[in-house]
Amino acid sequence: MATRSCCRHNLGEVPSPRGSIKVQDPWESHAGWWQEQFTEGVDPEYVEQILPLISSHLPGSGLLIDVGCGEGQVARVATTAGMDVVGIDPAHNQVSVATERAGGPSYAQGSATAMGLGSAVADMAIACLVFEHIPDVDAALAEVARILKPGGEFLFLLNHPLLQTPGSGWIDDQMIDPPELYWRVGPYLDEADVVEEVEKDVFIR
Repeated sequence: MATRSCCRHNLGEVPSPRGSIKVQDPWESHAGWWQEQFTEGVDPEYVEQILPLISSHLPGSGLLIDVGCGEGQVARVATTAGMDVVGIDPAHNQVSVATERAGGPSYAQGSATAMGLGSAVADMAIACLVFEHIPDVDAALAEVARILKPGGEFLFLLNHPLLQTPGSGWIDDQMIDPPELYWRVGPYLDEADVVEEVEKDVFIR
């Protein structure tokens, strides 16, 4: 499937990344941080674990929707594995870089709860480290179910809540005798609108 800003694949109309969607979101302003830190082979966890795991679960043909595609590294791997891929992301700064990096998929701007696709069009959907950042999980799952064909598959990967949730971290409890050091697990898939500082002056939701 050739890369283009607007595509038809029996999907209905897919909005162009240059369309009228306006997103005010930390992922828009900090897209460059994600691209520099976690893509193009920089992050060994993606190279050694995440992308090979995804590849092992792909059927090798059919239409796949990459929900929250970012700059497209998962979409490109899926295309290499033989899938036709449309990547959807709410951040223009992600979609534009994904389009520039090409590699076969098509990309469009949209959200996990409103992808702008037809119903029952996709053989598979994937969301890689996305759902922990979605404010309305139920609505996003309903949208994934809507776009999938009967019998379609949804593959999603999540950070382990033990280590990756806002509010998790070491607690040095000096209120007990003897003092104890333990790990506090924060709330996970909580639909509260939480913004976390993941690096100095880098905030994500």
